[in-house]
Amino acid sequence: MENQTKLFKGELMEEKLRTYFLNNGYYVARGVKYTVENNDITDIDLFLYGRFSSLDRVRTNVDIKNKKTPKAFERILWAKGLQKLLCFDNCVVATSDKKEVVRKYGLTHNVKILDGNFLQKLPEGNNERLSEEDLSKLLGSVKSYKEYRNQSWKNLYESSKSRLLNELDFSGYNSTLILLTYFIRKCFDRQKKDIAIRAVYITLSHSLLILDYILKDIAFLDSDKRKEALSDGFKYGNLGKDGVNKTIEMAVRIADSKLSVNDIKKSLDTTEMDILKEFYSKVETTKNIFRWAKNYEKLAFNQQLLKPSELESDIKGVLAIMVDFCKVNRKDFFEI
Repeated sequence: MENQTKLFKGELMEEKLRTYFLNNGYYVARGVKYTVENNDITDIDLFLYGRFSSLDRVRTNVDIKNKKTPKAFERILWAKGLQKLLCFDNCVVATSDKKEVVRKYGLTHNVKILDGNFLQKLPEGNNERLSEEDLSKLLGSVKSYKEYRNQSWKNLYESSKSRLLNELDFSGYNSTLILLTYFIRKCFDRQKKDIAIRAVYITLSHSLLILDYILKDIAFLDSDKRKEALSDGFKYGNLGKDGVNKTIEMAVRIADSKLSVNDIKKSLDTTEMDILKEFYSKVETTKNIFRWAKNYEKLAFNQQLLKPSELESDIKGVLAIMVDFCKVNRKDFFEI
C-alpha cells in the first residue's frame, strides 16, 4: 500500500505489542473505544481475546505507555479498575518504566507488567500488515449517506469494534450482522469495492468472535437444543423468545392495539435466520470459529488485499454462508 501513515512513538509500540500478542495466538483489536449509551468513556490500547479450550475464553485489557514519564503506578490503578468494570479476566500494563518496585506492585494486585526491559527487546511490527492508522484512513475516506446518516465507514468500524468490549451477546451479534450486510452490498460499488471488501472482512471477524463467546455456553448442548438457543438469540436478541413474548403482551395491553398478540408473534417468527442457525450449530463450526475470526482479521489488515474469490476454501465457505444470508447472489459476489 502506498502512502503509509507515519506513526508516532506510542503508536509504533502499540503495533509492536499487537504483533507480539497475535503471534501468541490471541485475537487482538487496537484502539477500542469504551462507550456507554453513545458516550465515549475511554480508549483501550489493546483488547486481547484468547480461546485456550472448548470452555475457556480469556479477555484482557492492555494499557501501553511508552513515554519518558510513564506514571506506571497510575496506569496500574487505571487498568485494574477498567478490568473490573468490564468483568475481564486479566489486565496488562506495558510501560517504559524499568523499576523493580513497579513490577512488584503490579504482581501484588494481579496486574501483569511488561516493563521497559521487555519492550526494548520487541522486534519490529509485521510489515505485511496495515497499521490501525492505515486501515482507519482508508475507511475514513468513505461515507454512508443514507443508511447511517453521513457517518464515515471509520465510525461504523469503531462502533463494531467497541461491541467486543461489552456486547459479546446476541444483541451485539445482530447489530454487527446488520453492518456486515451493508458492507457486503457495498462491494458491488466500483469506486468503493476494495475498501468495502476490507470492511466485510473485519466486520465478519468481529461477528465470528462474538459468536465464539456465545457458543462457549451452548456448545455442549445436544444438537436440537443448540439450534433452539441460536434460533431464539438470532431472532429475539438477548431477551430470547419468552422475554420478547412477554414484552409484546404487555405492549399490546398498554397500547390497546387492534393487532392480536399472536399476529405480532407470527410476524417475528420468520425462517430467514435458519441458514445461520443450521451452520453455527454444527460441531465443526464451533471448533473452527475462533480460527476463522483471526483469519478474517488478518485479511482485513493485509497489505495486499485478497479478493473473495482468492480466499482458501475453508474460510471462503464462511463468507459464502453470510452472502447467502444477505440474499446476494453468491456467484456475482465472488466474481467481484
